[in-house]
Amino acid sequence: MPPKTRPVPRANYRNYLRKSDEFLRSARQAVDRRDWDAAVSHAIHAALCASDALAVFYSGSRPAGESHEETLRQLAGLRLDRGELDRNLTHLRALLQLKTTAEYEDRLLGEREASVSVQHAERFREWATTKLPASD
Repeated sequence: MPPKTRPVPRANYRNYLRKSDEFLRSARQAVDRRDWDAAVSHAIHAALCASDALAVFYSGSRPAGESHEETLRQLAGLRLDRGELDRNLTHLRALLQLKTTAEYEDRLLGEREASVSVQHAERFREWATTKLPASD
């Protein structure tokens, strides 16, 4: 079954990339403040916005399902080099594994999870930008 999506004008990929920038900047600032859970949460959203930018640019739609598995499935269906895509989806998967803990559970995350999450978001976003037109 194909992922559930909603149409978005292709030019709007820039908006998702801008959101990704903002969330990544916020994640870095949260690390500086030692706000570990906020850093992880914002890193996750930075990567998700970068993935939305890719989806919008390449397919004219973004995931609309309730599960982030929809995001992964939509990205997997894009016409990008399979090996490169798989390598970079590992960053997004690693982030999504922490989403529930960071945002909904009573367990607090620490410096290591925050730092690793920001690195995953940076790497995923950096790769995503190489697959999109240069910003104006």
